[in-house]
Amino acid sequence: MVFFSCTTPSKKLFELHEDLGKQFENKLNYTQEFNPYTYRNFYNGAGVALGDINNDGLLDIYLSGNIVDNKLLLNKGDWKFEDITEKAGVSCKGVWSTGVTFADVNGDGLLDLYVCKSGKPGAENRHNELFINQGNLTFREESKSYGLDVLGLSVHAAFFDADLDGDLDCYVLNNSLRSVGGYDLIKDQRYTPDPNNEGNKFFENQNGIFIDMSTEKGILTSTIGFGLGITLSDFNNDRLPDLYISNDFFERDYFYINTKEGFEETLESQFNSISMGAMGADAADLNNDLFPDLFVTEMLPASLKRQKLKAKYDSWDKYSLMYKKGYFHQYPRNSLQRNTGNNHFFEISRFSGVAATEWSWASLLFDMNNDGLNDIFVANGIYKDLLDRDYLAYMANETQVQMLLENKENAIEKLIDIMPSEAVPNNAFKNLGGFKFEDKTGEWGLDVPSFSNGNAYGDIDNDGDLDLIVNNVNMPSFFYENKTDTLHARSLSLRLRSNSKNTFAIGAKVIIYYDNDKHQMKEQFPSRGFQSSVANSLHFGLGNSNLVDSLKVFWPNGGEEVFYDLKSNYQHTIHQKNFNSQPSFSAKQIKKENPKSSPIEFEHKENNWSEFNRERLITQMNHNDGPALATADLNKDGITDFYIGGGKNQTGALFISNKDDFEKIQIPFEKSNRSEDTDAVFFDGDNDGDLDLIITSGGKSFSKFSLDLDDRYYENIENNNFVLKKDAFSFEAHFSSSSVGIGDFNKDGAMDLIIGERFDLKTYGKKASIHLFINQGQGKFIEESVSDFNKVGMITDLAVSDINQDGWLDIVACGEWMPISIFINSNGYFSNETDRYGLAKTNGLWNTLLVKDINGDNLPEILAGNLGNNTFFNAGMKLYINDFDNNGTEEQIICQYINQNYYPIVDKDELISQLPYLKKKIVKYENYADARIQDLFTATQLEESQVSELNILESTFFIRNIKGEYEGHNLPEEIQYAPVYAFAHHDKENNASKGTFYIGGNQYLVKPQFGRYDASNGWSLNYRIIADEIEFGVPEILGINGQIRQLEIVNLHSKIQLLIGVNNQKAIVLQIDTNKKKNE
Repeated sequence: MVFFSCTTPSKKLFELHEDLGKQFENKLNYTQEFNPYTYRNFYNGAGVALGDINNDGLLDIYLSGNIVDNKLLLNKGDWKFEDITEKAGVSCKGVWSTGVTFADVNGDGLLDLYVCKSGKPGAENRHNELFINQGNLTFREESKSYGLDVLGLSVHAAFFDADLDGDLDCYVLNNSLRSVGGYDLIKDQRYTPDPNNEGNKFFENQNGIFIDMSTEKGILTSTIGFGLGITLSDFNNDRLPDLYISNDFFERDYFYINTKEGFEETLESQFNSISMGAMGADAADLNNDLFPDLFVTEMLPASLKRQKLKAKYDSWDKYSLMYKKGYFHQYPRNSLQRNTGNNHFFEISRFSGVAATEWSWASLLFDMNNDGLNDIFVANGIYKDLLDRDYLAYMANETQVQMLLENKENAIEKLIDIMPSEAVPNNAFKNLGGFKFEDKTGEWGLDVPSFSNGNAYGDIDNDGDLDLIVNNVNMPSFFYENKTDTLHARSLSLRLRSNSKNTFAIGAKVIIYYDNDKHQMKEQFPSRGFQSSVANSLHFGLGNSNLVDSLKVFWPNGGEEVFYDLKSNYQHTIHQKNFNSQPSFSAKQIKKENPKSSPIEFEHKENNWSEFNRERLITQMNHNDGPALATADLNKDGITDFYIGGGKNQTGALFISNKDDFEKIQIPFEKSNRSEDTDAVFFDGDNDGDLDLIITSGGKSFSKFSLDLDDRYYENIENNNFVLKKDAFSFEAHFSSSSVGIGDFNKDGAMDLIIGERFDLKTYGKKASIHLFINQGQGKFIEESVSDFNKVGMITDLAVSDINQDGWLDIVACGEWMPISIFINSNGYFSNETDRYGLAKTNGLWNTLLVKDINGDNLPEILAGNLGNNTFFNAGMKLYINDFDNNGTEEQIICQYINQNYYPIVDKDELISQLPYLKKKIVKYENYADARIQDLFTATQLEESQVSELNILESTFFIRNIKGEYEGHNLPEEIQYAPVYAFAHHDKENNASKGTFYIGGNQYLVKPQFGRYDASNGWSLNYRIIADEIEFGVPEILGINGQIRQLEIVNLHSKIQLLIGVNNQKAIVLQIDTNKKKNE
């Protein structure tokens, strides 16, 4: 079939056929007996199924209704449809229908229809119904004879060949009948089957009869399965269809890897964090690396204003309890899971700009504009928002509710009447490549406010682009015609026909190759999104390409076939010929290096102190900077020795090489075990020819009067016998240290110390200082005052280097809410010359520095680790610090910049708990949602505040330009998935033109409102220098789970390896160059 399209582009990508939408409206009217209070899924809506029921080449449409009857529309061509519901016998009268699926259940080549049922008990056909296609536009209900007459709160069903035996099996998603409030957070209750057999079900097709094999196949069937989405895909590319089940409420999602004999639930080993109230989801390859990615919707609104009105967040204590009880890391936002190809996913929704949409029911991933990249459609809206914060506050007022209920007649209806109801637009995100998306909802014509639920895509008019049908609550459905100019944005469509009973080849995978180096992968899984199923065909957008060079079909029963020179703008039907070929598949994964067993018997232990109890308004805790790590060849045997620091109340350990092993030494450090080690360096502090040890003490869980904050100098007496020198320092005040730098700053031949102060112990955000300690000889150090070192910022790292090549060592500092700062040493006197070096506008949330000459020009470059872009923070935010209520304690207010104004990001309840006097000013959440910073505080308060601003969030490589200033080059996008806390540099061939950076990070101690930063398993990043420009390779995954804090290149037993310090875990060693010998 050849596609035809108008050559005149439409103003909008999609055109709404309002007249067609009026043919079906899912009207929902609540009563005193049946309403959102008596049935929690009352406004969950219903689904859409697209399929060619009479094999005439036109997609027909089935829409399900909750209270109203379902409707089947026969496609007559040219956007004309005939209502054949009654004739076909598929109206499902008098019963609450939900998910709908077209599939050829009996293998006769005709699409059958499966309708899930829910709602209140009763009605003759309350069970799920299977309508078998009779071939004459009529259907016969035969669910009981096929074993699929499931009775419960069914949401959706998916038919697929789970065991690759050539017929379709079935997964039925059921929502628990129990009330949500009736559950405690009991550990492992998901593994107890529902005693009433009403949980999720997997049916195996045995000779045409569907047998419940849920328990035997490893499917969880408990009473806490609040499933709302089934997503099918071959996630690990082993040719077996896997399952992702998204669960609402407190239960975590399920991720089933298909073993052919059954399913293995592996979510916690393959994901780092997931959506809390997960709803509809979809899987597709979003970056054309041939691995399916996953997008799961949740309920977080996109705008800060609506977040303040609608979103409620768990406390840190509740989140911690949920994790302890086995409910994993769940956060209130959409999740976009990038499939790395290593049986692991990175959650990067914040990086991609798709974390927050609205109360979102469904997502579909498909190429909306034929550019060769899958875009994202999200269906939004809840007709009655029972989670509105002001409504919940009203309901919490017993007096007000009692007054409303005094007249018992229709009392519940009155409560529902006052629930907010506001239609919101759906979302369409254009895929820009590299997991970056741009909201094109309005520009593409999809911005009609609505209460949308199920939706499905397909080429309804056979013009070479994908149209969209959306089912809405209490308003007409949306029939969107895609108006892409297919003469310039071309496509290829495939209809697959298998020679097995799985006639439509559900589970097939197709890869196309075109334009020399381009390729795409699609999978044939019609059940998608929320309660819906898309067309049984595959659509590839090709841009302006006229020809597909080759196409490979991986049939679900193991066969493979290759086809060549397929023309675009054509619908190709491929019938399977090859049945017996052996399955094979390969796709390029992000390379993963395998961590070796650590030879180090030391596990860092982080303390569990919660900073949120003392500072309610901060977004994350900041006391987990350890372990400290210092390396040197102390005994000169060619093997690296090292010290690993302990957490608070943990003794650090020194490891001295001893032939093929290490001697672990802790006795010298035991008396200081109450301190928290944050940095450590070996250096010759007393000029006696051996290396001594400086350890900085930091953390947040200390009083400002605590001696445990004092940094420590250990003198190497002889033969690496380290002794604490108690009189090495004389501190005027105790402070929390973050880092230490070594250098002879005054050229007297002795090594001096520069120490960074991490933060004010009482108030996050207050600026701290740099401390210069001059070596007096004999291992004694005296602090020397430097005015430009006072109140620099919250310093996280320091580096020592001769920036201006004058022979005097300078200092580079970084920290939170401050710029990369340069202090030039002029004959022993330091001055802040950050502006001179072009770094004044680099305020970031910096964590670490690597300063050295990378490109061989004898000038040091700066590699700086920042928060990254996978966050709700953004450039332009401000931090205000003041004692706003004059109680002697300062507060920090972080604000987002919106339309020339600054709005606090903190939740209203938390703000009032910290500043109770504001309660009278912001009585309602509605008042707070619109409140600017100047509406909450006086001009005098703001003028007297310490104010800091964010300019940049990307981890960055700074290189000098011809003016001598530093210019920033963002590290590759993958590095921006998570905050960077550590760098190491390896010059493999002693060649300044190329080398490798090793990069690590993550931060877990983040409020649930914002979600932890965990999308890094460590990276190796090759680079090369060409004509003074740096060119980065593709980052490769190291495979280290955890919060990496230290990376050091070490020589261990004739092998160059990477020593990795991980917070609250054991240290790890990775071999990085097996051919490089010691001393080479």
